[in-house]
Amino acid sequence: MRLLLLALMFAPLLSAAQDPATFARAVHSGKVNKVDRWMQRELHRRREGQRVTTPSASYVVHDPTFDTLVSFLRTQSGVIDAAWDKCVMKLDLWPGHSTIGLRVQLNGVVHERCYALQEGRPGQLRLFGWRPHVRKDRQTLKFLKVRECMGFVEEQRGLCAE
Repeated sequence: MRLLLLALMFAPLLSAAQDPATFARAVHSGKVNKVDRWMQRELHRRREGQRVTTPSASYVVHDPTFDTLVSFLRTQSGVIDAAWDKCVMKLDLWPGHSTIGLRVQLNGVVHERCYALQEGRPGQLRLFGWRPHVRKDRQTLKFLKVRECMGFVEEQRGLCAE
């Protein structure tokens, strides 16, 4: 009984790693929707970010999450290239927004997809212009949308090369 209890406690830790076999199945299926669903699940799994503590304050950054995801995607078969908009000058407004671009070849056709993310969630409701603050603000990633965007990865490479 103890062994079963320990197995149930540590089973979620095994699924925390990025799974190349699941991504390979999504790519080799040849369907863009399966790749989009894999990305959405992976971003949801990594939504917490990392806390940075300074002498005056602490804050959450998502840059290491994006870096590890992009480096994982670049090593997978079927993926031509991947990048995120880390070199773009952004406004210092909360919640921040980022985009991850993935260039993948499915059934001989090259698709370039962009995944828009929101870095943080305000605790407000939107009710006809009235915005009551009903819960605590959260420092997690929120998957907003996916779209086709040709040339995004090359554009980001050019911006980072400057």
